[in-house]
Amino acid sequence: MVDFTNCEINNFKYYGGKNGGKICIIYNEEDYMLKFPNVNEGILEHGYSNSCISEYITCNIMKTLGLNVQSTILGKYSLNGIEKIVVACKDFSSRGIVLKQFAELKNSQIESSKNGYGTELDEVIETIENQSIYDPKALKEFFWNMFIADSFVGNFDRHNGNWGFLIDEQLKKIEIAPIYDCASCLFPQLTDEKIEEIINNNEEMEARVYVFPTSALKLNDKKINYFEYISSLKHEECNKALLRIFPRINIEEINQIINETPYISEIRREFYKKILSMRYEKILKYSYEKLCQ
Repeated sequence: MVDFTNCEINNFKYYGGKNGGKICIIYNEEDYMLKFPNVNEGILEHGYSNSCISEYITCNIMKTLGLNVQSTILGKYSLNGIEKIVVACKDFSSRGIVLKQFAELKNSQIESSKNGYGTELDEVIETIENQSIYDPKALKEFFWNMFIADSFVGNFDRHNGNWGFLIDEQLKKIEIAPIYDCASCLFPQLTDEKIEEIINNNEEMEARVYVFPTSALKLNDKKINYFEYISSLKHEECNKALLRIFPRINIEEINQIINETPYISEIRREFYKKILSMRYEKILKYSYEKLCQ
């Protein structure tokens, strides 16, 4: 575990977002966004560090899928004598290169009156197809790859404000930003005590596969159920992404990441491995084999 307490703070860089406090530190001569755990009312101090752990594990899982993801380091930070578990996310913006949310691109479609942060899937796809700053085919492929990966790790909060582009306005260059903001994956709200209640209850575990979490994306104003949407095989671009991503999933490699992650209780470690195996088998493998038939 890296101790970030004495790292120099860059007081001239700030970050948005809702989940927990964030500061910019300089580590190994590079800027990192240091994310602190989100404090949830009614949950004790030791029980709310899970969002940082989710961020770290999820980003490393997505890297094994061959996706471009932010680099993360799990560590600790002492604040007023209290040691907190934190995650350092390498800052992929730099001088002259800024991160622009997809929501801002969606807002720029002036012929449409739709809200940039509106998550109706049809609107999102329409924006991808009609925008002119990035190859629509490549952007659509990135989007659906991310959707399949999010379905695997149970991301309930992938909205238009937490994926986007790196833009150099002076040179008029653009690239898709690495996948970031994965703190809402792997059921961060669950305390160890709750995990003990559900881990050997098949009905409870299957509910966390088939019922929730849902995607933040919507169809007809209803949040998309990952299993129902993917297994329906009705959506060609989603099917293509499933064919690309599923063969890359290596459960043994993912279990190794979980085994080597510090500061996790054994019951949480077991839960992560079990729920990922179930989502792999029951959502992705089931749909993949059905598609291949």
